[in-house]
Amino acid sequence: MKVTVAVVGATGYTGAEIVRLLAGHPNAEVAVVTSERQAGQPLRSSCPWLATDLVLTRFDPCGWEVDVVFLCQENGFAMHHAPSLAERSRVIDLSADFRLTDLAQYPAWYRLDHPGGLEPWPVYGLTELADRRALGQARIVANPGCYPTASLLALMPLAEAGIVAGTPVIDAKSGVSGAGRSKQETDFLFSELAGGFKPYGVTGHRHTPEIEQQLGMTVRFTPHLLPIPRGICSTIHVPVTPGVNADTVRGLWRSRYEGRTCVAVLDEGFPSTKHVLGSNRCLLAAAVDERTGYAILVSVIDNLVKGAAGQAIQNMNLMLGLPEETGLPLAGVWP
Repeated sequence: MKVTVAVVGATGYTGAEIVRLLAGHPNAEVAVVTSERQAGQPLRSSCPWLATDLVLTRFDPCGWEVDVVFLCQENGFAMHHAPSLAERSRVIDLSADFRLTDLAQYPAWYRLDHPGGLEPWPVYGLTELADRRALGQARIVANPGCYPTASLLALMPLAEAGIVAGTPVIDAKSGVSGAGRSKQETDFLFSELAGGFKPYGVTGHRHTPEIEQQLGMTVRFTPHLLPIPRGICSTIHVPVTPGVNADTVRGLWRSRYEGRTCVAVLDEGFPSTKHVLGSNRCLLAAAVDERTGYAILVSVIDNLVKGAAGQAIQNMNLMLGLPEETGLPLAGVWP
């Protein structure tokens, strides 16, 4: 099997990462890369780290004949273009346009009115938690956010087991690439970031309803900005029912993710974001503080790979009936 791919928004971090990862995919070939501002230029002129001769074009799907389209655009683009694209190609959207099933929430969280009208609704593609059959049949997949990916992989097995005894508190930190490549605010300049560390979106962060929708419960979510390029570390404090210990948590994770090569559970110690740099793996570790009755869950991912581009390809693999890890790096880059 060989499928052709279009990457819409190929000069952004996630679009370029999809191109990089697919260069080593045995069953996929990137045929179309788009950029409205840089159409006509070689992709490598904007992304010199990519070894490619692809030339950027404008978004004009009428002339495309591709099997899969990755939409790597700002929120608001996919909701208008994905339905027509899905009539001819499989579509994976990396924005937030199809992550929420309650359309009334979009204006509150994203300041967008959603046109809706899709039936069936796109499949939410947190790969290890999604229904494989649903992914295999989907025309449109909503790729999850990076923070929800790290947080839900840790939390969901506990919620499913009914051992969460209160509101989980998610203390998450991300590298600055999570803000995207086009940000021009001074907050994202090296001289403003280096040597510092701060929270943002302390109340009302837009990933909150996505996490709560999947988890089925309220969470207290606070993201922080780290002065590093990549990586997410989500430290989650969860009140648990009496008798739960770290082995209980690790056992739930291992049972839930048995046979899933992109999630690994540590027996001891806690992972660093560097352990997953460049890889499509999520590393999980746990402790239980018996004095306070809290489980402490630690989940680390590379926000541009498992948190975005890699998971999108993982979803594509299952949509096409391939092993989910096909073409994806499982080892990190070290040091």
